[in-house]
Amino acid sequence: MRFTLHLAPQTKYPKLMWNYAYPLSAWLYGVIANADSDYASFLHNTGYHTPSGKSFKHFTFSDFRFKMGKMFSDGFEIASPTVQWTVSFLIDKTAESFIIGLFQDQRIRLFNRDYDTTFIVERVETLPELIFSSQTKLVASSAMVVAEKVNGKDQYLEPTHEHFGKYLLDGLIDKYISVLQERGEAINPAFNDTNLAFKLLDSSKMKSRKVTIKEGKDSATEIRGFRNFQFELTAPSEIIKVGLFGGLGKHSAAGFGYCEVVDG
Repeated sequence: MRFTLHLAPQTKYPKLMWNYAYPLSAWLYGVIANADSDYASFLHNTGYHTPSGKSFKHFTFSDFRFKMGKMFSDGFEIASPTVQWTVSFLIDKTAESFIIGLFQDQRIRLFNRDYDTTFIVERVETLPELIFSSQTKLVASSAMVVAEKVNGKDQYLEPTHEHFGKYLLDGLIDKYISVLQERGEAINPAFNDTNLAFKLLDSSKMKSRKVTIKEGKDSATEIRGFRNFQFELTAPSEIIKVGLFGGLGKHSAAGFGYCEVVDG
């Protein structure tokens, strides 16, 4: 399910760092922990896992949506009185009231050494169910991170790279398997990716984004993703659902791989 949070900045023309996704993810974990410590501990320490040991959280979120004001080398100014932010969870509709109560009237403080801004969640809006099929056109609204290991290190791939689709689909299959594992459902040993396909449709507006997902004097991980590109995903609808609600690509729980269905 997806929910749009309508946020009210507590100062006029607030300023925010470009790299706000990581502290926003930390805030999200904190809210979940206050409401359900067992679930939060499960997400943080274990997550949904595959037999091979890979682990996933199965939620993601959009970039903030607002009117841009002044821009700085390390941050920007928000010129609109409200900010919209969508969070996406791979959960059943029965959890709708729980999620709404989780966020209503919460305060979000995002800060580092140079910026400090607080928002109030004024309203939580449940979005209509996404309509998609086994062949769906999507747009990467937030940066999508896809990588291949070279000498033990991640090499981040552009959507135009010949191996981008393979690694994107391999990761999606792993996420789907982790859902089946958590539900206790049998994994068909004959399951394979013969019915899965990625097709890049439009990269003319694509932008690259580098983001630090861990901040600190002695620990920082800089990753690279791409957004604003359209693509077509072919897969069984239950697999596409996992990617749409839980995020596509790597680091989804830090706000990467949030995609929208392209109308028509």
